[in-house]
Amino acid sequence: MTETRNGTGSQAVDSSGDAATAQTTPAVDAGPVRHEQVDAVVDTATAAAAQFRTLDQQQVDAIVEAMVRAGIRAAAELAAVAIEETGFGVFEDKVVKNYVATEFLYDYLKDKKSVGVIEENVEHSIVRVAEPIGVVLAITPVTNPTSTVLYKAIVAAKTRNAVIFRPSPFAVRSCERTVEILRAAAEAAGMPPGALQVIPDAAHEVTHYLFKHPKVDFIWVTGGQKIVALANAAGKPALGVGPGNAPIYLHRTADIRGAVVDILISKTFDASVICPAEQTCIIDDEIYDATVAEFERMGAHLLTDEQAEAIADFAFGCGDKVNLAALGQQAPELAARAGFTVDPAVKVLLAPLPSDLERLAAHPLVQEKLMPVLGLVRARDVQHGIDAAVLVTEHGGLGHTSAIYATDPSVIDAYGRAVRTGRILVNAPTAVGALGGIYNNLTPTFSLGCGTWGGSSTTENVNYQQLLNIKTVAHRRTPPQWFRVPSNTFFNAGALENLRDVPCTSVVVVTDALSEQRGVVDDLRAHLRAEHVKVFSEVEPEPDEATIRRGVTLLEGNPPDLLVAIGGGSVIDAAKAIRLFYEHPEKDLAELSLPFLDPRKRMAEYPQDPHKLRLVAIPTTAGTGSEVSPAAVLTVAGRKETLVDYSLVPDMAIVDPMLTLSMPRTLTVDTGIDALTHALEAAASIFASPYTDAFCVQAARLIFEALPRVYDDPDDLAARTDMSNAATLAGLAFSNAFVGTNHALAHSVGARFGIAHGRVNGVFLPHTLRYNASLPTKFMPAPGYSAYVAPEKYAQLGRIVFGGHDPEESRRRLFQGVEDLLRRMQVPRTLKEIGVPEEEFVAALPELAMTAFQDLSNRTNPRMPLISEITELLRLGYYGDGEHAH
Repeated sequence: MTETRNGTGSQAVDSSGDAATAQTTPAVDAGPVRHEQVDAVVDTATAAAAQFRTLDQQQVDAIVEAMVRAGIRAAAELAAVAIEETGFGVFEDKVVKNYVATEFLYDYLKDKKSVGVIEENVEHSIVRVAEPIGVVLAITPVTNPTSTVLYKAIVAAKTRNAVIFRPSPFAVRSCERTVEILRAAAEAAGMPPGALQVIPDAAHEVTHYLFKHPKVDFIWVTGGQKIVALANAAGKPALGVGPGNAPIYLHRTADIRGAVVDILISKTFDASVICPAEQTCIIDDEIYDATVAEFERMGAHLLTDEQAEAIADFAFGCGDKVNLAALGQQAPELAARAGFTVDPAVKVLLAPLPSDLERLAAHPLVQEKLMPVLGLVRARDVQHGIDAAVLVTEHGGLGHTSAIYATDPSVIDAYGRAVRTGRILVNAPTAVGALGGIYNNLTPTFSLGCGTWGGSSTTENVNYQQLLNIKTVAHRRTPPQWFRVPSNTFFNAGALENLRDVPCTSVVVVTDALSEQRGVVDDLRAHLRAEHVKVFSEVEPEPDEATIRRGVTLLEGNPPDLLVAIGGGSVIDAAKAIRLFYEHPEKDLAELSLPFLDPRKRMAEYPQDPHKLRLVAIPTTAGTGSEVSPAAVLTVAGRKETLVDYSLVPDMAIVDPMLTLSMPRTLTVDTGIDALTHALEAAASIFASPYTDAFCVQAARLIFEALPRVYDDPDDLAARTDMSNAATLAGLAFSNAFVGTNHALAHSVGARFGIAHGRVNGVFLPHTLRYNASLPTKFMPAPGYSAYVAPEKYAQLGRIVFGGHDPEESRRRLFQGVEDLLRRMQVPRTLKEIGVPEEEFVAALPELAMTAFQDLSNRTNPRMPLISEITELLRLGYYGDGEHAH
């Protein structure tokens, strides 16, 4: 991190925000430094550390788990506090950083031993024993004011250390709120009082006094070079992480489209205030023009010489001091502050830099730029490209992070040997990739060691103490995917006959009152071999926890050997939850519905032991796909919560279209549009695969053809059969690829205003299709989804179903096909048409947007939805495309 200055003056402030190194800090009348008050804080921490040392591994892990849960739940709140207090960065990205500092960190820490004997090497007769350090003084930055605090507090707790936080004077409230949340959870779980404290006083003397304090055992600094140097000179163990000035080399063998998306993901992440973000992009001459053109196509702006000079003067007009007003601003705002205008959609400003190394070294924009400005250098050949990367690191980035995009192993090897950085990422973005656990298997961290090159004791992603300089070459990791389905699925008219082959003695049937009145249960009894059949018909749309608990109570009083769910999606979802909590009463709904960023790293642990009770799912509607899906949507405290795990998938699905013949027209349409939404969202999902694509295409083709026929003639069994099969095919697709923002919007609005799920899906579907087909403001970080292909996926599906001579025409025909189907089915096109009062909608809009933003469905949408974009989609859903929509 470089030094900063306020406004256009020449006053300097270290960008870590550390009070000890600030030449100028916010105006604070701290008064005389009273050492006795600081001593009292340290004494309390010392006593807490002594108590902490007596805890065992189980107690420590319980504390860590409680802190992580609290941090995850507060991820959005803390991001909002940071934005409000510091005035820069991107809210949505700060939420992601808070998840990385909690969920991803916990995934790494949860199985690690940190108390007593942590390793035994029988062959060499070595036993390793872990002891805590004691009192840790943690310096935290203005750039990551909540995620760094979350990360350091959790690591300190895992190692039984008391920690005193010394936040940037520009981010005191962010630190205090984070510690307040963590402290409450940790102390409730058994952490000694005083083990988590904050000293917010901005006076430099307080930091200097703490650095020399005899009872402070360790100094852990995240900040600029000056504060790291002061910590290293304090005369006690210290760990500091230095500045980052990451070079990226694009060799001629690079995947240009994938590399550009990666770099834009990374360079726009939190408005580029994160130290490992790309700073200078060195591009081979053969691909330079094509790469720049791709950058511009994907939303970057190539600066003129005059504009680049304006940026350099505004940001670095006082030598090596960076203007604080330039930090963390998105590209259009940064340009405006520098005195020129760019398109509001611009993501990154591209600054051409000299290819001559001597002139490059003298250019002001060769240094670290904590703003969306990316330097561009044209490389004559491989050696010139590597030499330029080495030069960039020597201007404030030694030991930190670099990256290379190439497929030639010899070039990757040469780059790795030449560049002196602790992290050398291969075909992966630096800002997100260097943090670890997302694009590679590096240790998750917010403390990036820079080795002796950068004044640090380690080159590792700091988690445990490191003493060696180790260079790590981390190749991009594309995680394996899956395709999981129920063991048996029976379909077409008469499929219910297969129940006769299911051995059972005692059966509980889960259904709803209307289905029971329609005689569905009586029909079911005729196909069961059981002697005893009990019926639980209390399921209502969007079942709540109380309903699930009543179902569990019925099973406990009448233990069955078969559970049969017959009805719509709510019935089948309820049955999944009933079986789950019947077999595992110790599980908690709030725990299992804990939000997550990556399903493979989430905290919630679902039971994976074999089921004691078989579940057969029999849909009486054609739309939800719940009979084959791993999800169960429940209502908790007025909000829709989704349980997701493959342990929830029914053992058998029976898809008999005869059961759908009595569906009323409205329900037929609602569920049919729900099934179409499943197919279209799964097709564009970041988890889509050739397996799921096949199901999406066939499901969509059947729905476009069969739904109008069923609408015109409800007794058309052939059309009913096609719709039932399409719904299950779409269910198989989204069970493995998942859905997207359309469902997030539908969950939020449907729960708030009591609108049928399929109907509200239909309201938003045309808008989200256009949204995902347009140029994203932000890309979704996804290792298995590099180039942005959502528009192409829509075109492929459109070509198969509707034809077309080129991708644009096929995509247009698909979108028009959706519009025509909705109109043909008389689906309401707006929430206003459905009857939602405007004043209620407007009043609820902020909450609706936040609820939709936090919905799990967004995690697999192809583009990352911003709060502002979700708000815009909600307004489109209410007003349509009219003048009030924007």
